[in-house]
Amino acid sequence: MSILPVYTAIVFGLCLSVITRAERNEAITRSEARASYALFAGFALWVGIVTVLGLQGLHVRWMQDIPLLWQALVPMVIWQTAFLIWPRLQQGILKSGAATPAWVLALIQSLRIGALGGIAKGLSGDIQSSYVFWIGIPDFLFGLSAPLMAWLLWREKVSAWALILWNLIGFGLIVLPTFAVMLYWMREPGFAFIFEFPMVLAPSIVVSLFVSLNLLQAWLAFQSLPKGGRADPITEK
Repeated sequence: MSILPVYTAIVFGLCLSVITRAERNEAITRSEARASYALFAGFALWVGIVTVLGLQGLHVRWMQDIPLLWQALVPMVIWQTAFLIWPRLQQGILKSGAATPAWVLALIQSLRIGALGGIAKGLSGDIQSSYVFWIGIPDFLFGLSAPLMAWLLWREKVSAWALILWNLIGFGLIVLPTFAVMLYWMREPGFAFIFEFPMVLAPSIVVSLFVSLNLLQAWLAFQSLPKGGRADPITEK
Protein backbone atom coordinates (compact mmCIF):
# COMPACT_ATOMS: atom_id res chain seq x y z
CA MET A 1 0.00 0.00 0.00
CA SER A 2 1.39 3.41 -0.99
CA ILE A 3 1.88 6.09 1.64
CA LEU A 4 1.61 8.83 -0.97
CA PRO A 5 -1.93 9.91 0.05
CA VAL A 6 -0.71 10.33 3.65
CA TYR A 7 2.42 12.11 2.41
CA THR A 8 0.21 14.43 0.34
CA ALA A 9 -1.91 15.26 3.39
CA ILE A 10 1.22 16.06 5.44
CA VAL A 11 2.62 18.44 2.82
CA PHE A 12 -0.81 20.01 2.38
CA GLY A 13 -1.18 20.46 6.14
CA LEU A 14 2.24 22.06 6.56
CA CYS A 15 1.48 24.61 3.86
CA LEU A 16 -1.84 25.41 5.55
CA SER A 17 -0.04 25.78 8.89
CA VAL A 18 1.97 28.67 7.44
CA ILE A 19 -1.30 30.54 6.89
CA THR A 20 -2.89 29.61 10.22
CA ARG A 21 0.24 30.68 12.09
CA ALA A 22 0.26 34.04 10.30
CA GLU A 23 -3.43 34.54 11.09
CA ARG A 24 -2.93 33.60 14.74
CA ASN A 25 -0.04 36.08 15.03
CA GLU A 26 -2.14 38.74 13.27
CA ALA A 27 0.38 39.03 10.45
CA ILE A 28 -2.52 38.80 8.00
CA THR A 29 -6.05 40.11 8.21
CA ARG A 30 -9.08 37.86 8.47
CA SER A 31 -10.07 38.61 4.86
CA GLU A 32 -6.54 37.78 3.67
CA ALA A 33 -6.68 34.53 5.63
CA ARG A 34 -10.04 33.64 4.09
CA ALA A 35 -8.68 34.29 0.61
CA SER A 36 -5.68 32.07 1.33
CA TYR A 37 -7.89 29.30 2.68
CA ALA A 38 -10.05 29.60 -0.43
CA LEU A 39 -6.99 28.89 -2.56
CA PHE A 40 -6.31 25.70 -0.62
CA ALA A 41 -9.97 24.76 -0.85
CA GLY A 42 -9.51 24.95 -4.61
CA PHE A 43 -6.44 22.73 -4.30
CA ALA A 44 -8.42 20.25 -2.20
CA LEU A 45 -11.13 20.14 -4.87
CA TRP A 46 -8.48 19.51 -7.50
CA VAL A 47 -7.00 16.66 -5.44
CA GLY A 48 -10.47 15.14 -5.23
CA ILE A 49 -10.85 15.32 -9.01
CA VAL A 50 -7.41 13.79 -9.55
CA THR A 51 -8.28 10.98 -7.15
CA VAL A 52 -11.58 10.16 -8.84
CA LEU A 53 -9.94 10.16 -12.28
CA GLY A 54 -7.09 8.06 -10.94
CA LEU A 55 -9.33 5.42 -9.38
CA GLN A 56 -11.06 5.09 -12.75
CA GLY A 57 -7.72 4.76 -14.55
CA LEU A 58 -8.42 7.79 -16.74
CA HIS A 59 -5.02 9.46 -16.30
CA VAL A 60 -3.31 6.47 -17.92
CA ARG A 61 -6.01 6.18 -20.60
CA TRP A 62 -5.68 9.85 -21.55
CA MET A 63 -1.88 10.06 -21.60
CA GLN A 64 -1.75 9.25 -25.32
CA ASP A 65 -4.34 11.91 -26.17
CA ILE A 66 -2.87 14.65 -23.97
CA PRO A 67 0.90 14.48 -24.61
CA LEU A 68 1.92 16.49 -21.57
CA LEU A 69 2.03 16.05 -17.82
CA TRP A 70 -0.95 18.36 -17.67
CA GLN A 71 -1.86 17.43 -14.09
CA ALA A 72 1.17 19.35 -12.81
CA LEU A 73 0.13 22.51 -14.64
CA VAL A 74 -3.38 22.75 -13.19
CA PRO A 75 -2.47 23.77 -9.59
CA MET A 76 0.16 26.18 -10.91
CA VAL A 77 -2.42 27.85 -13.15
CA ILE A 78 -4.92 27.96 -10.27
CA TRP A 79 -2.64 29.79 -7.83
CA GLN A 80 -0.94 32.01 -10.40
CA THR A 81 -4.24 33.21 -11.84
CA ALA A 82 -5.78 33.75 -8.38
CA PHE A 83 -2.61 35.45 -7.19
CA LEU A 84 -2.71 37.96 -10.05
CA ILE A 85 -6.40 38.83 -9.93
CA TRP A 86 -7.10 38.64 -6.19
CA PRO A 87 -5.16 41.28 -4.19
CA ARG A 88 -6.25 39.88 -0.81
CA LEU A 89 -4.93 36.46 -1.72
CA GLN A 90 -1.70 37.97 -2.97
CA GLN A 91 -1.19 39.88 0.27
CA GLY A 92 -2.25 36.89 2.37
CA ILE A 93 0.30 34.56 0.78
CA LEU A 94 3.15 37.08 0.75
CA LYS A 95 2.53 38.21 4.31
CA SER A 96 2.17 34.63 5.54
CA GLY A 97 5.48 33.74 3.95
CA ALA A 98 7.18 36.83 5.36
CA ALA A 99 5.80 36.09 8.85
CA THR A 100 7.17 32.55 8.77
CA PRO A 101 10.80 32.08 9.86
CA ALA A 102 12.94 31.41 6.80
CA TRP A 103 14.33 28.26 8.38
CA VAL A 104 10.81 26.81 8.69
CA LEU A 105 10.09 27.29 4.99
CA ALA A 106 13.43 25.67 4.17
CA LEU A 107 12.80 22.76 6.52
CA ILE A 108 9.51 21.92 4.80
CA GLN A 109 11.58 21.14 1.71
CA SER A 110 13.25 18.30 3.62
CA LEU A 111 10.12 16.25 2.89
CA ARG A 112 11.44 15.94 -0.64
CA ILE A 113 13.54 13.06 0.61
CA GLY A 114 10.31 11.17 -0.04
CA ALA A 115 11.61 10.85 -3.61
CA LEU A 116 13.68 7.99 -2.21
CA GLY A 117 10.60 5.78 -2.46
CA GLY A 118 10.47 6.17 -6.23
CA ILE A 119 14.23 5.65 -6.51
CA ALA A 120 13.96 2.43 -4.52
CA LYS A 121 11.16 1.18 -6.79
CA GLY A 122 13.30 2.02 -9.81
CA LEU A 123 16.24 0.06 -8.42
CA SER A 124 14.02 -2.92 -7.64
CA GLY A 125 12.51 -2.89 -11.13
CA ASP A 126 8.98 -2.02 -10.00
CA ILE A 127 9.29 1.19 -12.04
CA GLN A 128 10.86 0.88 -15.48
CA SER A 129 11.19 4.58 -16.31
CA SER A 130 14.55 6.32 -15.85
CA TYR A 131 12.56 9.41 -14.79
CA VAL A 132 12.79 8.27 -11.17
CA PHE A 133 16.57 8.55 -11.38
CA TRP A 134 17.01 11.71 -13.48
CA ILE A 135 14.44 13.62 -11.43
CA GLY A 136 14.19 11.60 -8.22
CA ILE A 137 17.88 11.57 -7.27
CA PRO A 138 18.40 15.37 -7.58
CA ASP A 139 15.09 15.91 -5.77
CA PHE A 140 16.16 13.56 -2.98
CA LEU A 141 19.54 15.30 -2.64
CA PHE A 142 17.83 18.69 -2.48
CA GLY A 143 15.65 17.35 0.31
CA LEU A 144 18.79 16.23 2.15
CA SER A 145 20.22 19.75 1.85
CA ALA A 146 17.12 21.31 3.43
CA PRO A 147 17.96 20.56 7.11
CA LEU A 148 21.42 22.06 6.62
CA MET A 149 19.97 25.15 4.95
CA ALA A 150 17.39 25.46 7.75
CA TRP A 151 20.14 25.22 10.38
CA LEU A 152 22.25 27.87 8.60
CA LEU A 153 19.23 30.14 8.34
CA TRP A 154 18.50 29.67 12.02
CA ARG A 155 22.12 30.63 12.75
CA GLU A 156 21.74 33.62 10.37
CA LYS A 157 24.62 32.39 8.21
CA VAL A 158 22.87 32.56 4.84
CA SER A 159 22.76 35.60 2.56
CA ALA A 160 19.67 36.52 0.60
CA TRP A 161 21.41 35.72 -2.69
CA ALA A 162 22.39 32.26 -1.43
CA LEU A 163 18.80 31.59 -0.35
CA ILE A 164 17.50 32.75 -3.72
CA LEU A 165 19.94 30.48 -5.55
CA TRP A 166 19.10 27.48 -3.36
CA ASN A 167 15.38 27.87 -3.98
CA LEU A 168 15.80 28.40 -7.71
CA ILE A 169 17.83 25.19 -7.82
CA GLY A 170 15.01 23.41 -5.96
CA PHE A 171 12.53 24.76 -8.50
CA GLY A 172 14.62 24.12 -11.59
CA LEU A 173 15.86 20.60 -10.89
CA ILE A 174 12.30 19.32 -11.23
CA VAL A 175 10.63 21.72 -13.63
CA LEU A 176 13.36 22.09 -16.25
CA PRO A 177 14.29 18.43 -16.88
CA THR A 178 10.62 17.45 -16.76
CA PHE A 179 9.09 19.92 -19.20
CA ALA A 180 12.11 20.65 -21.39
CA VAL A 181 12.11 17.04 -22.59
CA MET A 182 8.50 16.13 -21.89
CA LEU A 183 8.01 14.55 -25.31
CA TYR A 184 10.89 12.21 -24.56
CA TRP A 185 9.36 11.13 -21.26
CA MET A 186 5.96 10.61 -22.86
CA ARG A 187 7.52 8.19 -25.37
CA GLU A 188 9.64 6.36 -22.83
CA PRO A 189 8.46 2.85 -21.95
CA GLY A 190 7.41 2.74 -18.32
CA PHE A 191 6.64 6.45 -17.93
CA ALA A 192 2.97 5.57 -17.53
CA PHE A 193 3.75 4.86 -13.85
CA ILE A 194 3.47 8.55 -13.05
CA PHE A 195 -0.13 8.60 -14.33
CA GLU A 196 -1.19 5.71 -12.12
CA PHE A 197 -2.99 6.35 -8.84
CA PRO A 198 -1.78 7.19 -6.24
CA MET A 199 1.53 8.13 -7.92
CA VAL A 200 -0.28 10.80 -9.94
CA LEU A 201 -0.77 12.75 -6.70
CA ALA A 202 2.93 13.65 -6.79
CA PRO A 203 2.91 15.78 -9.95
CA SER A 204 -0.71 16.83 -9.42
CA ILE A 205 -0.20 18.61 -6.09
CA VAL A 206 2.81 17.59 -3.99
CA VAL A 207 5.54 18.72 -6.38
CA SER A 208 3.55 21.84 -7.26
CA LEU A 209 3.41 22.84 -3.59
CA PHE A 210 7.14 22.28 -3.12
CA VAL A 211 8.19 24.34 -6.14
CA SER A 212 5.63 27.04 -5.28
CA LEU A 213 7.25 27.34 -1.84
CA ASN A 214 10.60 27.61 -3.62
CA LEU A 215 9.32 30.52 -5.67
CA LEU A 216 7.72 32.17 -2.64
CA GLN A 217 10.86 32.03 -0.52
CA ALA A 218 13.07 33.15 -3.41
CA TRP A 219 10.81 36.16 -3.96
CA LEU A 220 10.76 37.06 -0.26
CA ALA A 221 14.55 36.81 -0.13
CA PHE A 222 14.82 39.02 -3.22
CA GLN A 223 12.50 41.56 -1.62
CA SER A 224 14.77 41.61 1.45
CA LEU A 225 17.77 42.73 -0.58
CA PRO A 226 18.88 46.29 0.16
CA LYS A 227 18.80 48.69 -2.76
CA GLY A 228 22.58 48.88 -2.74
CA GLY A 229 22.73 45.19 -3.69
CA ARG A 230 24.69 44.03 -0.64
CA ALA A 231 23.31 40.70 0.59
CA ASP A 232 23.33 40.55 4.38
CA PRO A 233 22.53 37.27 6.19
CA ILE A 234 18.83 36.45 6.46
CA THR A 235 17.63 37.32 9.96
CA GLU A 236 14.60 35.98 11.74
CA LYS A 237 11.73 38.13 12.95
